[in-house]
Amino acid sequence: MLPYKTILQIDTSSELSLYLQICNEFIKRISDGTIVSGQKLPSSRVLSELLEVNRRTVSAAYEELEAQGWIEIRPYKGSFVNSTLPLYSSRNLTKINVKAAKVEGHFDIAKVSLVKPEQSKSNAKITIDAGYPDIRLAPITELNRNLNALSRSPRHRNLMNYSNSFNGDEKLRLALMENLKSTRSTFVELDNIFVTRGSLMAFYLIFKALLNKKDKVIVGDVSFKVANRLVEMNQGTLVRVPVDGQGMDVDAIEKICKKTSIKAVFVMPHHHNPTTVTLTAKRRMQLLMLAEKYRFAIIEDDYDYDFHFERSPILPMASSDTVGSVIYVGSLSKTIAPGLRTGYIVAPKNLIAAISQISRNMDCHGNHALERAIAILYQDGEIKRYHKKSLVIYHKRRDLFCQLLKEQLGDIVKFEVPKGGLAVWVKFDDQYPVEEIKKRALELGLRLPKSIFENMNGEKINAIRMGFASLEEEEMKEAVGLLKQTISNL
Repeated sequence: MLPYKTILQIDTSSELSLYLQICNEFIKRISDGTIVSGQKLPSSRVLSELLEVNRRTVSAAYEELEAQGWIEIRPYKGSFVNSTLPLYSSRNLTKINVKAAKVEGHFDIAKVSLVKPEQSKSNAKITIDAGYPDIRLAPITELNRNLNALSRSPRHRNLMNYSNSFNGDEKLRLALMENLKSTRSTFVELDNIFVTRGSLMAFYLIFKALLNKKDKVIVGDVSFKVANRLVEMNQGTLVRVPVDGQGMDVDAIEKICKKTSIKAVFVMPHHHNPTTVTLTAKRRMQLLMLAEKYRFAIIEDDYDYDFHFERSPILPMASSDTVGSVIYVGSLSKTIAPGLRTGYIVAPKNLIAAISQISRNMDCHGNHALERAIAILYQDGEIKRYHKKSLVIYHKRRDLFCQLLKEQLGDIVKFEVPKGGLAVWVKFDDQYPVEEIKKRALELGLRLPKSIFENMNGEKINAIRMGFASLEEEEMKEAVGLLKQTISNL
C-alpha cells in the first residue's frame, strides 16, 4: 500500500473542510501519477485510521471524488481510480515535493512586440451583460475604509510613492498565496506571483513573454475573443480545436502536437467563455500530460472559480502541476468588481521575472495603495464573507434567469443551465438572427452583449452569452420581457 499518510497532506488548522482537503490531495496525486488509473484505494475505515480523521470525512471525500469523475465506487469491491483516466508514468515519490515552488518552467520563453488594445462604451436603459458581478454587492465601503485608513497613517505614506516591489504589493501577494492554498490547494511562493491590472494585462504580458513571431497557440473553436486578439497582437498564430460538453477536445490537441510545434494552450477549465462548459477531470489530466510531453505552456484562465453552484469546483490544473507547465491567471474583476482592475499571474519564477521586466516599461509598479487595501480585505475575512454571500445570491439569480428564459422564450432558445459562473450560453432559433435581435433590442432600451461568435470554419453562431449576476429580480424580469418583446416584433 502507498504511504497515504505521507502523500496526502492535510492541515487541521485550515479553514478548508477536511473532506475537501482529502479530495484535493487525491486529485493532485492522481494527476501527477503517484496514484495511477485503475488503482484500488484503501477503504474508508483504513484511510480514516491512517489520516486520523472521522470515517465519515473519508466517505464524503470519496463521494466528491466520484462525483467529479476521479474515482469509481464499485459495490462490494471498493473504491478505484477511474479506469478511463489516462495512465501517467509512475513518479518516484522521493523526487516529488508537493509544496515546491516552480523555479523553471517546462517551456521556452521568447520576446514579442508591444501593441495597444481597443476599448468602447455604450449606454442603454437596461443591460444584459456578458457575465459580470453585481458591484452593488461588492465590499466597496470596506475597501474605501481601508484606503482612508492607509492614507491617514504616516507609516503607510510610502504606498503613495514609487516602489521597488515591481511584482505587486507584498501583503497582497501573501494574501493571495494563502487564498490559493486554502481554496485551491495550490502551494506557491512569493516570487511565483505577479499582480496585474486585471486579467487582460496578465494575458498581454504572458503572450509577450512567450511568443515569437508565428508561434502557435491553441484555443477553443469558440473562445474568449479578447485573449485571441492579444495572441495575434503579439504576432502569435491561433490554432482552433473543438469545444463540446466536456470542454476543449484534448484528443484534437494531441493530433496537432504530433504534426507541428505548439507554444501554448489557452484554456478556461471552469465555465468556458462563452459556452460555460467545464473541462472534465480526464481531459485535464490528458492536457497536463501533453504539456509535459510536448513542452508547451498551459495558460489557465480561472476567472470565476469562486462561483460554482453544483458541488465543489474541480481543482485548477495549476494545483496538480509538478513540472512547471501551467501559467495560472486569476482576477478580482469577476469575483468582486471590474473597476478594481486587479488580477494576478501564478507561474514559474523565471517567467514571473521576465513578465516583471516587461511590465516595468509600461506600468512601473502598479497601484500599491489599492493592492494593500485589498490585502486587508483578505486578512479581515471580508473577501470570504463576500464570496459566501454573493454565491447564494448568484445561485438564486441563475435559477430565476433560466426559469424566465424557459417560460417566455422556451420555443425560441436552447440552453444548458450552467453549473457555475455568471452567464448562460443561449442559442436562438436560426429564424431569429442574433445581430438583428441586438439591434432591435437596443431600440427598446435593452443592451445585449455585442460579441458575435464564429466557429472554426468562420461561420457565425446564432447564440449570445447572457449574464444574470448583475441583475436583481425586477431588473431581470424587465430585461427578459424586453427581449421577448423584441423577438415578437421580429
